[in-house]
Amino acid sequence: MLDALFRPQSVAIIGASNRELTIGYRIVQNLVDSGYKGPIFTINPKAKFIKNFVAYKDITEVPMEVDLAHIIVKNTRVPGEIEKCGQKGVKVVIVNTAGFKEIGPEGAKLEEEMLAIARKYGIRVFGPNCQGVMNSDPEVRAYCNFTFTKMVPGSISVMAQSGGVGEVINNRLYEMGLGFRMYASYGNQCDINATEILEYWGNDPGTKVILLHIETLADAANFAKVAREITKHKPILAMKTGRTKLGAKAVSSHTGGMMEVDTSTNLLLEKCGILTFNDEEELCQAARALAALPAATGNRVAIVTNTGGPGIIVTDEIIEHGCEMAELSEESKKVLKENLYPEAAVSNPVDVLATATPEHYQLAAATLMKDPNVDIVFINFITPFFVDTEGVARGLVEVATAAAKPMIVVAMTEKEGWASTLKIFADAGIPTFDMPEIGGRVAAAMARYAALKSRQEAKPVAYSDVDRQAAARLIENTRQAGRQFMSQSDAFSLLAAYGLPVIANSEVGDLDGALAAAAEIGYPVTLKVEAEEVVHKSDAGGVVLNLKDDAALRQAFDRLTAAFPGCRVFVQRFVDPGTEVMIGATRENPELGHVVAFGLGGIFVEVLKDVVFRLNPLSPEDIRAMIRGIKGFPILAGVRGQEGVDLARLEELLGRVSVLLADHPEIAEMDLNPIFVYPAGREPGLVDVRIRLV
Repeated sequence: MLDALFRPQSVAIIGASNRELTIGYRIVQNLVDSGYKGPIFTINPKAKFIKNFVAYKDITEVPMEVDLAHIIVKNTRVPGEIEKCGQKGVKVVIVNTAGFKEIGPEGAKLEEEMLAIARKYGIRVFGPNCQGVMNSDPEVRAYCNFTFTKMVPGSISVMAQSGGVGEVINNRLYEMGLGFRMYASYGNQCDINATEILEYWGNDPGTKVILLHIETLADAANFAKVAREITKHKPILAMKTGRTKLGAKAVSSHTGGMMEVDTSTNLLLEKCGILTFNDEEELCQAARALAALPAATGNRVAIVTNTGGPGIIVTDEIIEHGCEMAELSEESKKVLKENLYPEAAVSNPVDVLATATPEHYQLAAATLMKDPNVDIVFINFITPFFVDTEGVARGLVEVATAAAKPMIVVAMTEKEGWASTLKIFADAGIPTFDMPEIGGRVAAAMARYAALKSRQEAKPVAYSDVDRQAAARLIENTRQAGRQFMSQSDAFSLLAAYGLPVIANSEVGDLDGALAAAAEIGYPVTLKVEAEEVVHKSDAGGVVLNLKDDAALRQAFDRLTAAFPGCRVFVQRFVDPGTEVMIGATRENPELGHVVAFGLGGIFVEVLKDVVFRLNPLSPEDIRAMIRGIKGFPILAGVRGQEGVDLARLEELLGRVSVLLADHPEIAEMDLNPIFVYPAGREPGLVDVRIRLV
């Protein structure tokens, strides 16, 4: 059915107008100017002609079949016009008119009425409150939209929830000489939604890259299913706006307090293999490269430059954005040393010198393309007047077009004077970038896309020694007690059911119970207040550490029960402090599952916010990336002669938490903070747990 939207055989404009500064005029004009291949029908009961077209009083008077109808009338008239479209047999309507659910309950009721009529006739609705669509395919040329972007054929399809953002992207692509394949700005998406359009473009052979602007994501689970399949063979790039907090959000966990608005949506995009951006220019530049060049398979970059400074800039840029400088093979170094100028640098970056000939450039690029240690070849090219720059361009194009690896070309030049040189690249479909920083970020984006694709193939962790029946009983205990938060005792027992290293503990109600528990556990012990309303026990004075005998325990117990009357007390074996880490989880969006957090723990987690997030379930690759992704990883690995922690045990701990969360979507929030981790041979210590159920 989306063929009738993007490849309509005929288009009607209900509300067409001869007044130039109206949407009804602009859509007719755009269809004419774009060279639309099918018949155009204008509907206006008060005019005889709209431009050079006969104006019909009613769509039912149109003498031919109509695939697609624009509706541009007052919002209260829209349901009636859809009724007429149904009688006519129209397949799809684009409701450009605003004034529906975006304005409140009254508009929402009108939207429901409109949609009910459309469904009665089997009409699909695009919008309302939308710009429309475009298709630059020379066989179609459908400019079903009221914007002013010039429609130039391209291979990048753009979908934007905000029409304004879509216009900025389309205009930038036009300035780059790229154009676009198809465009959609869907407004309220009351019927035809982003997921359907995404799937349609995924199956469109003319679309090589898909760009998305997202504000909110409806039907996230289905979107994820469709996106995962597309990104296996076609890049999707997205910009998610609304990323920052506008005000304080009441949360009861460390994890929730550190998350930005809609973090789970951003993580979902990445889990689906979608490349995300915070900058429109970077988004467009990356799309340009991914549409024209082979996909990278890794993040190892080799640079060819004819001047040192820009080579250093590129090196800084790619390293800061997660790439590695490739270690060239000995064979590559040998070839470069034997064939470049004696003064040339043959390590990475390869500096061929300002006077390098076309043969030098071509040989250097071809050598790096063949090197098995290189994933991306980066050319930094300043165009000197004393070099055959056109020859350099022809040689690089010959290498790039025959290669299975991407070549990023930064041509730092004056565009008019060296237009013929740049044209050689453009005619071959090889994009050139103006500045080394932009080129570096594009290279990093291509490396990120390679990493996302490899992550998609990874399977979640699994463990066979899990007691799911015991876990279910513990959660049911909490529900039966009418509690939202699990008791410390039950929470630790839940962790133990999943094979997590739980420290000996006991929950008690009186001093005699505390003394008995301490005798069984063995001194030294720690006492903690057990109170649902106390989130951060240490801050509230609800924790007493390292009690070494009965006398110390009595004193601490009396102090806690006086400060927190009526509360129960949790007795736990005291463990030596190790390196503190935290694992947390929150279920921000029920459709998407848990967001898992990992970082340095204790009091520093909220101060330093050195935390990485992933969407559950986690694969072994996700877990390794999370642990190594924090800035404090050198502390875990061992720094300045200090022994590192047991990373294998830490990875298993995070993996078991992932399985626990996957099994129990009823967990709304979980905090394990701090967790003491130690050098190899010693089990981690889970010191504190907080679990809230929904």
